[in-house]
Amino acid sequence: MIRNIVFDIGNVLIGFDAMDYLRSLFGEKKAVRVAEAVFGSGYWPELDIARLSEERILGLFYSAAPELHDEIKEAFDRIGECVTKCGWVTDLIDSLKQKGYGVYFLSNMSEHVKNSNPDAFAFTSHMDGGIWSCDVHLIKPDEKIFKELFSEYSLVPEECLFIDDHRENIAAAKKLGMKGIVFKDHDQLTADLEKALTKDASHDRISVLCYGDSNTYGYDPYTGGRYPYEKRWTTILGELLGEKYEVLAEGLNGRTTAYDRPGAAWKNGASSFIACIGTHKPVDYIIIMLGTNDCNESLGLSAEAIANGMETLVTIAEQETPGLQGYVPEIIVAAPAAIKGELERSPFAGNLTDDSARKSRDIGPLYKDIAERHLIRYADATGSIEVSADCEHLTEKGHRQIAKLFADVITAGLH
Repeated sequence: MIRNIVFDIGNVLIGFDAMDYLRSLFGEKKAVRVAEAVFGSGYWPELDIARLSEERILGLFYSAAPELHDEIKEAFDRIGECVTKCGWVTDLIDSLKQKGYGVYFLSNMSEHVKNSNPDAFAFTSHMDGGIWSCDVHLIKPDEKIFKELFSEYSLVPEECLFIDDHRENIAAAKKLGMKGIVFKDHDQLTADLEKALTKDASHDRISVLCYGDSNTYGYDPYTGGRYPYEKRWTTILGELLGEKYEVLAEGLNGRTTAYDRPGAAWKNGASSFIACIGTHKPVDYIIIMLGTNDCNESLGLSAEAIANGMETLVTIAEQETPGLQGYVPEIIVAAPAAIKGELERSPFAGNLTDDSARKSRDIGPLYKDIAERHLIRYADATGSIEVSADCEHLTEKGHRQIAKLFADVITAGLH
């Protein structure tokens, strides 16, 4: 349940339009050159982290464009003119506090900028506290600055909703257990925040939606039926995570990533994905483990096409979940256990070939690339998880192994 709202400040609770400011001082051409020396040099974050003196950092700015020494000094001295007050901020903070939420800030901000326009930062006196990067010599997305916030105010990460205009900062927060909204503008924030807090009102456990195929369903390769409830990896995962988590199993035999199967188009994973999320919203984590069925020869897909199918699902989740619950869940892209064993003896031999097995291994690195591009988590089950003699379905040991894998991925960074 969300109990605390944590805001970034720059370009969220204040305006900070450097280029318009520099144009007003110097005109277009010179503004671009000053911006490159100050903001594009890579030295600006040194102000926020405050490990060097302002004089030293100004010297670094000058070194990037010595001929603009006077202009850089003027821009720096008058930086308060770049900071603009947002009239809606104090009312939002007060309304959240009246509803019982703790309200905090976590900002990459230098002493120079935050002292440059005190009126624009007056809203911070209405908040319950916060962390300035310059005070702790850390900047986002370093997880240590988030942990400073948790420690200073005794906050539980899973009870915090973080709002920031940078995706990489939201990604870092989510890896620590926080929920996150990427700020775009006031109207979007108002809509997403209201939806998140409304849907979360009675959300007392951390939900993990497991979206997969027959191995998530719990198909028993020895009977052709289904493993008992207590032997399925989704059940075991819930036991490993503990009582504050709720694991939701959404496994369908034969489900693909995003492709129609001959005679069974309804097994296309993209066709029911949003319905599954909507059924269980709000969802905190989504594990997507698909791709085994895409390797079947009957579909004729390459490893790259299978990875494209997985990325389709990731994109759907990123684009659609804010409208469903106000924020994007933490997504885990999982490469399934590889197809392996004596393929010619498998009851599925007609659809499994050496090429199928190769593709099931090759999608691992491609899935990892997807996770890196989207700043989400990756779990690799391709080589370490035991499958049965049918070459693609998990043994009981395999279910235990994969449950442990996902428990480790989910709890990484929470300790």
